[in-house]
Amino acid sequence: MEYRAYGTTGEKVSALAMGGMRFERPEDIDAMAEVPLYLYDHGVNYFDTAPNYCKDKSEEIVGTAVRQMQQRRRDGGHPFLVSTKSNKPDGDDVRAECERSLRRLNVEAIDFYHVWCIRTWDEWEQRKAGGAVETFHRLKDEGLVRHVVVSHHLDSDDTRRLVEEGEVEGMLLGFNAANFAYREDGIRAAHEKGLGVMVMNPLGGGVYWQSPETFAYLKTRPGDNLVSGGLRFVLSHPQVTGALVGARNLHDAEAAVRAVEDMTLYSPDELQALKEKSREGLADLCTGCGYCRECPKDIPVA
Repeated sequence: MEYRAYGTTGEKVSALAMGGMRFERPEDIDAMAEVPLYLYDHGVNYFDTAPNYCKDKSEEIVGTAVRQMQQRRRDGGHPFLVSTKSNKPDGDDVRAECERSLRRLNVEAIDFYHVWCIRTWDEWEQRKAGGAVETFHRLKDEGLVRHVVVSHHLDSDDTRRLVEEGEVEGMLLGFNAANFAYREDGIRAAHEKGLGVMVMNPLGGGVYWQSPETFAYLKTRPGDNLVSGGLRFVLSHPQVTGALVGARNLHDAEAAVRAVEDMTLYSPDELQALKEKSREGLADLCTGCGYCRECPKDIPVA
């Protein structure tokens, strides 16, 4: 497993990370906990979850796995990092949610705590005005949170603005072959400022499988499929720290591990050629990015 520096935090993160929003049987907590445990045993050290994921069971599933990972760590296993989130705009509500997450996850401190689901610049301003961002920093000062980070859906211009404010140590955002043109300047700005960059939806959030012929160009190496090709595209960007893959079950976890085993990344020239192919193929494809919703010419968009 490849490990990359998470910005200037001193943390090392596995290039393949686990996203905890797709467990297929969330009511069966013990069975689903086998998914993060399998990934841990195969070198993954970053486990992302959030309140309300998977019928509000995801944090409990990850927390059940954490108990066993802690024991394996004591027996000589590798360290691991836990990430969760809060989208509360009020500081008191952030604190209450953080305390609940700590109990569910069975940890004394959350390694990466995300100001969650910032879709517009106004929403970021609202989180600051409501005291949420200040509370995140207080939680860090108290040792309940180790790193204050953000999960967002901003374009590159607003990402750069957020980076310049200096409130966070890293970010989580969607980045893949379908939307890279709207995000790559932003992740470059974050990387240049020493922030970690974790990627959600590295496989297009389902877009790849809705139009597989459009993304067939990602299968460039012998044995490639859309999983391995899509992950290679994302991880070949040096600005990317790691990619979250949402495993529904052990089969998905096994496929994700196979996809990154002995992965040879693209050279800069190869990556650029793929981007050109992507631009050609996406000319008539809706990628679901949502950037057309507020048209400056007032053209209605369905």
